Amino acid sequence: MKRYGGELAVAMLFVTIFSIGMMTGASVVCAQGQGDSLAKQIQGDWILVSAINEQDRKNSDTFGPNPKGFLVLTPDGRFSMIMMRASLPKFVANNRLEGTAEENQAVVRGSQAMFGTYKVTDEIEHTVMLHFEGCTFPNWDGQDLPRIMAVSGDAMTHINPTAAIGGTNYLVWKRAK
Repeated sequence: MKRYGGELAVAMLFVTIFSIGMMTGASVVCAQGQGDSLAKQIQGDWILVSAINEQDRKNSDTFGPNPKGFLVLTPDGRFSMIMMRASLPKFVANNRLEGTAEENQAVVRGSQAMFGTYKVTDEIEHTVMLHFEGCTFPNWDGQDLPRIMAVSGDAMTHINPTAAIGGTNYLVWKRAK
């Protein structure tokens, strides 16, 4: 796998994967079988465990210490992903169109959603190309952006070398059961 980001972030990512595997009793073989293609391994429903951004050799929790998120990768090459902070502020007006500037800013800073298509472009380097049909960061709409994805047991690492906030995002997902 190509190396993106700092050594500390990569080390944290693999410690997290190992911990998830130990907690779930997962083996180190691929989720669907040792010989399956990357496309088959990544297919399914995934729950976000951690989202770390590495920038200028500093790490931060992109969506806080206990992020929420869900990723779906379908067999026919479609994806949908949402990530958010564990708690977003409720709108006082109880109407999403009437949020204050502060409420709207907190939601924009604390969440991201996207959907489109995906294709494995390099099995050896674990490269997956995402084509963004829609995204709450509209600069990505219509873009093809690479991601690095690797599955070990019921855990998937997902590296985004072109994070919307700069730097590199290191995501860890666990397979939804």
